[in-house]
Amino acid sequence: MAEDNRSLNDAEANNETSWYKAFGAGLASGIIKIPEGVISLGAELIDLGADSDTASSVEEFFDKINIFEDTAEERTIGKLTEAITQIAVPGGIGFKVANAAARKMTNKALRAKRKGSYAQFGSKGKTPDPTELRKGLNKVNDLNKRSKYKRFALAVSGGAAGEGLVVDTDEIGTFGDMFEGPTSLNRDESLSGREDATRKLMNRFKFGTESLLVTPFAFGVGNAAKSLAKRGKDLAYSSSQFERFLDKYIRAPFSPRGDLPDEVFKSEMLKQGLKTRDSYRAKQIVANITKVVDGIFPVSQEIADKSIKSQKLKFVKEVNEVLLDGDLAEGLDPKKLKNIIDKLDVKNISKEQQELLADALNAGRGELNSLIDILQKSSGGVAEGAQGELKELFKKRLEGYVGNTFQIFETKSNLFNLFRKYAPTEESYKNAVKVFSGGGMRTEQEAREIIDQVLDQAQKMKKPKPLPDFKYTEKSAETGKLKTFDIGLGGESAGTASEKKALRELFGEIKDPRFTLFNGMTNLSGLARTSAYLAEVQAKNADVQARGGRGFFWNSSEEATEKLNARDLGIEIVPMREVLGEIDATKNLINPLADTYTTREIAEGIKAANDVMGALQGFVRGDKKNMGGAEKAVSWFYRNLLLFPKGVSQMAKTIFSIPTHIRNFFSAGAFSAANGLLFEGLTNPKLLKDAFQQGIDVSGLLKAGANSPLAQREYQDMLELGITNSQVQLGDLISLLKDTNAGSSMLGIDNILGRMFKKFKKGGEFLQGKYMAEDDTFKITNYVVELDRIIKANAKRTNMTVDQFRKTLKQEIGPDGAPIRNENLWALKREAADIVKNTVPNYAFVGEAVKTARLLPIGNFMSFPSEIIRTTTNIAEQGLKEMRHSRPTRGSNVSPVVFDVELGAFVKNDNVSYATGFKRLMGMSTTLVGVPIAVTEGAKALYDVADEEIDAMRRFVPDWSKNSTLVPIRDDDGDLRYIDFSHSNAYDLMARPFRTLMNNIQEGEEDGDTLLEGFVGGVGEASGEIMNPFISESIWTEAMADLFVRGGRTAEGRQLYTDQTSSGDKMAIQFMHLGNALAPSYKQFLRLGTAAFGTPDKRGEVLDIGPELAGFMGLRAIKIDPLNAMGFKIAGYQGGIRNARREFTGGVFGLLKGGPVSEADVIERYIASNKARFEVQKDMYKNIQAAETLGETPFDVRKTFEERQISSKNFNNLSQGKFEPYFPSKDILKKFREIAAGLDEEDPFAAASGDVRDLQQGFRQLDLGERFQGFATGGKVNSQPVENGIDSSIPALIDLRNQMAQLDLDDEFGVDVSDYIAEEQEIITPPLPPQPQPVVQKPQITQQNNPQTNLTRNQEALLSPMEKVIASRKI
Repeated sequence: MAEDNRSLNDAEANNETSWYKAFGAGLASGIIKIPEGVISLGAELIDLGADSDTASSVEEFFDKINIFEDTAEERTIGKLTEAITQIAVPGGIGFKVANAAARKMTNKALRAKRKGSYAQFGSKGKTPDPTELRKGLNKVNDLNKRSKYKRFALAVSGGAAGEGLVVDTDEIGTFGDMFEGPTSLNRDESLSGREDATRKLMNRFKFGTESLLVTPFAFGVGNAAKSLAKRGKDLAYSSSQFERFLDKYIRAPFSPRGDLPDEVFKSEMLKQGLKTRDSYRAKQIVANITKVVDGIFPVSQEIADKSIKSQKLKFVKEVNEVLLDGDLAEGLDPKKLKNIIDKLDVKNISKEQQELLADALNAGRGELNSLIDILQKSSGGVAEGAQGELKELFKKRLEGYVGNTFQIFETKSNLFNLFRKYAPTEESYKNAVKVFSGGGMRTEQEAREIIDQVLDQAQKMKKPKPLPDFKYTEKSAETGKLKTFDIGLGGESAGTASEKKALRELFGEIKDPRFTLFNGMTNLSGLARTSAYLAEVQAKNADVQARGGRGFFWNSSEEATEKLNARDLGIEIVPMREVLGEIDATKNLINPLADTYTTREIAEGIKAANDVMGALQGFVRGDKKNMGGAEKAVSWFYRNLLLFPKGVSQMAKTIFSIPTHIRNFFSAGAFSAANGLLFEGLTNPKLLKDAFQQGIDVSGLLKAGANSPLAQREYQDMLELGITNSQVQLGDLISLLKDTNAGSSMLGIDNILGRMFKKFKKGGEFLQGKYMAEDDTFKITNYVVELDRIIKANAKRTNMTVDQFRKTLKQEIGPDGAPIRNENLWALKREAADIVKNTVPNYAFVGEAVKTARLLPIGNFMSFPSEIIRTTTNIAEQGLKEMRHSRPTRGSNVSPVVFDVELGAFVKNDNVSYATGFKRLMGMSTTLVGVPIAVTEGAKALYDVADEEIDAMRRFVPDWSKNSTLVPIRDDDGDLRYIDFSHSNAYDLMARPFRTLMNNIQEGEEDGDTLLEGFVGGVGEASGEIMNPFISESIWTEAMADLFVRGGRTAEGRQLYTDQTSSGDKMAIQFMHLGNALAPSYKQFLRLGTAAFGTPDKRGEVLDIGPELAGFMGLRAIKIDPLNAMGFKIAGYQGGIRNARREFTGGVFGLLKGGPVSEADVIERYIASNKARFEVQKDMYKNIQAAETLGETPFDVRKTFEERQISSKNFNNLSQGKFEPYFPSKDILKKFREIAAGLDEEDPFAAASGDVRDLQQGFRQLDLGERFQGFATGGKVNSQPVENGIDSSIPALIDLRNQMAQLDLDDEFGVDVSDYIAEEQEIITPPLPPQPQPVVQKPQITQQNNPQTNLTRNQEALLSPMEKVIASRKI
């Protein structure tokens, strides 16, 4: 029976074993148990032959000398370590020994077979026939493969034999125990002598046998991981179909480089960095021009004097003309700019503003000219038939490509054109009608029809880069039939000059230097950088192939097929011209790769990297080719009712949430800590201080306006290197909003809600910038420290002092005051940047599969957890790389002293970065493991909190905190609170699966499960924890599901409304619930205000100011309220009891669904139903215990149950750990009779009722604190309907219920189906005489039975009450 008081006393609480002590003890105990396993195996064999108890003596001896076992058993980590050591060491030795023996045996036979194969190539002196030679080689290869399989099979058998030496098979368990299979272990400890030896030997055999199945699976997983790690570059071309499968479906979708070769991926990252740098530079120049324009024409004057607006428009138009005037390679004509300024009757334009405007315009012209030069150098020219305006790029003018900025393309239509944002002015429309009337060639109505057709096409266009052409239909003057004509805006497009001018005015041409520069630079950047990228890729390919490498582009399809063995491997070859034709930036340029060939995977990788939409993305954006009306409608609803709100809700909870900004800042700091920067600061605090200051200055974290010119130049370098502007959550959010046509800005003008949010746009952009700056600050800090580490390492490597080496990296200053790039320094900067990009989350490195998953209505910021996994692995890899000795070693190659094989002696590790690697690994282990443990253990010691209290707390925290790092705090009243440290720990994703595994093993052991059962359950739940960020409902989807899927109930079970709620109230609740999903995190502010003013909250509690302030950093101490939480537990309990009953009556296997039912079915479903009921009651029993552990009185707990209609009898049974089994009601018995009568068969429940009563009586003996054992039929069951009447069976059924009623909730559920189901009678052959059995499950009864109990004296002394009932019934 369960004990009432389970809490630790003070002495026990102060004597708890630390996890690392238990781990060490488990390791030592496991090693000791290896020889114990060998010796006990021999003892068991002796016992088998001599019918002695030698094995027991061996066990007693090792129990005395193994002083570590008790310590190991005190913590789950100790038990798991002990078990793994027992299994891994003998199993590994057995595997290696058998593999070596198998290799020796097979090599001899293989050599003979090979010799025979070679002999068939031809006689001596003759050249073998090529066909025969190939056949012979294939045969040799086949022999090699088959011998490998044989060796592996023998090695696995050896490993299984080694695992048969494990001592604690009963405690570890088998998979058969979990699934009641043939390898389930016999745990009958009442046996002795030969019988016990037989039991133990069979258990060893079963345990070892399972490894024959498990080892190949584990080997396959390990081999796959090894292939992915070491052969990643070559997997796509492997001769192994399995390895190609791994590359295509495992590595490529989740790898940063995807299907691209490593060389191409690096060029792609450089291109992206340069494009981002160009965009940033364009924004800087535009911001400077805007500053001047706003200074000349203040907004306040524009409101007061309407003429100011027209002056302003005229001014920017003339400035725009000066910007594009003349040769871009030459500077701005100062006279023309001065003429513009002189014409304006403004007195407040200062000399400083004039210089700022001139500098901005010159800088813009210089950037445009530089991009054109890059385009000319990297491209082979302009394709035949390209747009005329594109050809002008190679002249001196940019009109047409750079100046194609029109309001109609900037402001799009939405909601199927129901809300049109752009409408041409009445004046421009009338002028267009006049021009297209052609002096009477067309009627005004015909002219309007043409104009409307062109306008409609332009409204539907996304922002074009080259100037577009349009089509219109009208009657031909020659034939009088309808004919389609072209007209465009470009110089070489169809149409007269006056018609083009009219269209430009109609479309609202924007002649503003800011638009011209920004659009021109971003458009040209995409064109020039892509062209340069492809030229660089071609050069890399030529270099690789010149050095004898495979390469990635070939001059013909035949060459590619031959080099890759494409026909045999099934690799598809495609022309690059097909790929380049789909990339906007390369459509009209001649590219040196255009006539080459590559694989389909590389082609798709290049398209994906250059924003060519896939099918799903095209559908979501509504840009998929050949979309029908219905598909467009579905696309619109999916985009605007699911994905757009998903993006808005994520934006609200991140960018517009001040607490999230604080957590974002500290999370970014954790990335620095994990790379060992804090340990770097211990040895060089000035370096860390200066690096952090540089991070703040360059990122602009604390600046409200523009950064200094120096900081801007440095930030441009960071962008080019790909370090900054890569915050993962923000990258996810911007991409998602872009997919929903909301633009790359979170409050873009393409958004329907743009008008509503217009007032908040500047504030939103400011917060967006700060969110990025918080991340950039620490990335720059990391970069500065990494660069310093690399410089010092190179100084050591070149035998120079650090100052001497720095002098070689000095940068000269150019005429414009900017430093001239030192290529040696830039190479080191790239190396430092690569380390930062590989060890700190970066959106550019998110795998394509994860990026695409943002288009699904599930998951929140899926890129972040994927980057945590990638970068954590890379931190460990980088640290080991920095500690690795340069030459081969025997043993460890990362220890301070290594054995150098070439020198044949122990030497000091020669890696100049050894200290850096050590600090990095120390930083990672401290951040991932040390800090959470230190914080938790420190709080437990400070507030005197026992482990039992922590375990009890976990039963009353939300599901998402169940496996979190909980930091306990005890308030002044002695009540426990907790801080969910995982909520603010960016690296919790890596530690959480292990913590989940430990929790499951511990909980399983408390329930009487074997170690393996707890381990397997833990692995499943840990896998779920890893996958949760990727498959859980998004914020918006969860809110929608609460209302329309769960019927007004949240995922946590909170009821929002009921069927009795009025329609008006229900709609209001739904509106507020969805609004909360889209609203910023404001509740923390309300809680803080409530605490500050001392006003009670909705529950009547007065909040403390301290915990609420801590809540802004995600560290709010949450009060544990077991009685309040018990209400939700009781609701779940009642539902669980109903579901357990359905295991008998309804569901797939339920007995009342109709159709024939056998006696065996009744018994099996009765046991299944009570097993489910047992687990439900057991869970509630633990909840009651936990509530009392946390200080709740039994009276208060009872009262909570009574308030929720749980009877006193049920509560008493639950609180005392007594199991109350289920027994069918009279109505259910009646239903059985009715179904049987309808089928014209006898009532099956009546036939089984005697056994059911026996089961019920045994169930009542179960204790809720222990395990409910599984049940095996033990043989064929009688599946035919039984012809016994209900009247004769009811008494037996009552006995079964009474038997189960004796079960205690601390016991195991020890009822076996085979005891209640008749075996089929074999009548074909006569029975055999008694045969000797290797395992005696039931000893023969030789003692006289007690006439009253029908049991022997041994049975009365050793059996439990439930077992006595079963035994007496059998006898």
